[in-house]
Amino acid sequence: MTTRSSKPPEPGSAAPDNMLSPALLSRWQGLPLGWFTTPAGVWKTRFVAPHGALALLDTGCMRTRFRIGDRTRDIDVHSGGFGLFGAGIEVGVEQAAAFDARRILLEIDTDALVRRGLCDDELAQPLQHSQFFDDAPLAAVLRQMLHEVREGCPNGALFAESLSLGVALHLRRTRAVKAGGAGERGKLDPWQWARLEELVDHSLASDLSLTALAAAVGLSKPHFVRMFRNTTGMSPHRYVMQKRAERALHLMQCSSLPLADIALEVGFANQGHLNRVFLHRYGMTPGEARRQARR
Repeated sequence: MTTRSSKPPEPGSAAPDNMLSPALLSRWQGLPLGWFTTPAGVWKTRFVAPHGALALLDTGCMRTRFRIGDRTRDIDVHSGGFGLFGAGIEVGVEQAAAFDARRILLEIDTDALVRRGLCDDELAQPLQHSQFFDDAPLAAVLRQMLHEVREGCPNGALFAESLSLGVALHLRRTRAVKAGGAGERGKLDPWQWARLEELVDHSLASDLSLTALAAAVGLSKPHFVRMFRNTTGMSPHRYVMQKRAERALHLMQCSSLPLADIALEVGFANQGHLNRVFLHRYGMTPGEARRQARR
């Protein structure tokens, strides 16, 4: 991003106030993500995002004036509010006030998404330049991304790629210049499903990725995710977490392995990760499940 101000730049910037450390960001395998503070008080800046940028006000509130070309708009932004900024467009910002304002910034580079296989030509449509909008489901996904990075990315590549692709699909449906389009209606063929089950069963301990799963059945990542959801009613990541929890439960009931070893054996990052997933799926901790099995 190009800026002409001593004040912190806005969306798309690699500004030094990023609260996510390089060590944490190095583990993240999704769209480029930042978490920034917004200084209180009155200040001005201008920026040009080389790629599209999606900004979510995660906490607090702001009163800001945006200048884009010959258009000016005063906006009171609250927690959960979004700004979507197009690539190569100069934006002037005049902040009047901010209170406890923290922003999650996501770089939307459709060319890079296509190169990484997270987006196909059908999805790589120009996005509208929307200064401000509300979108609760999209806000929930960005907050999931932030939580995942802050926790050290325990869910691995599959989770990061799935969330990033979900954002691309959602923006295509709701914010593309030609939004909408018919959804994928097909389902995975029996041979494709059998291949996936075999791959997942034999690779639970590894960091499974969308790349590996989609390649196994000869589909692009976006096509694979849509077909998988049509077939199972869930995302690939949720399915893999379910299989890991089931395998962990089996090992708890049929072996004396310590819970920490079971967690690593089935592909969880650590025992804490196992505990969270297990509690969400079965309503009990792994320790409680093991005690029940021994009665």
